[in-house]
Amino acid sequence: MRYEEQRRQVVAIVEELYKAGLITPTGGNVSLRLPGGEGYLITPSGMFKGGLRPEDIVFVDPRGNPDPQGGVPSIETSMHLEVYGVRPRVAAVLHAHSPMTTLAGVLRVRIPAVTVEAVAFGQLPVVPFVVPGSPELAQAVAQAFREAPVAPAVLLQNHGVVTVGETLRQAANAALALEEVCRLAIMCLLLDREPVEIPPEAQEMLRRLMFERP
Repeated sequence: MRYEEQRRQVVAIVEELYKAGLITPTGGNVSLRLPGGEGYLITPSGMFKGGLRPEDIVFVDPRGNPDPQGGVPSIETSMHLEVYGVRPRVAAVLHAHSPMTTLAGVLRVRIPAVTVEAVAFGQLPVVPFVVPGSPELAQAVAQAFREAPVAPAVLLQNHGVVTVGETLRQAANAALALEEVCRLAIMCLLLDREPVEIPPEAQEMLRRLMFERP
């Protein structure tokens, strides 16, 4: 089987996110850019995300055409490819239906800088609702990542989140961290208390450490 190790990596990340409740039984998708411009691996459409096998992961060529011997790729394949097109350093794209993150997007909750991780997610782009799997959604998400070139994630109104990373681990970490940050933000609202945030000058220093590249 081609790309067996990479397929196993995708399956492991999907299982982790499913167990964490960020991916639903058939909702959410994960992709990996293969080295050398060979193409991409992406999760299949409509299959139970808690029981994927390496052979279920679908190979698509650089134009998004699936391997005829493989399964049916996610309906969001075009969205993944559009994001790769505007973020050349990105090697992994992840779309999750994270509950707290989705709620934060629906309510337009401001994410206060109450933790170091929260600083990275303070001003995330929000894409208004667009029909899942449509070319319009793919283009809107790519445009959001283009306009926010260091953002680790983009919120999808009523539809979850897309995170990116230079590795699968990095993209998954972003989704997991954002879910916790959104949970804290929503708890602040429920408690009707104004949280003490990291001072602005420290936030700026943290952003430089997180996002500036050599």
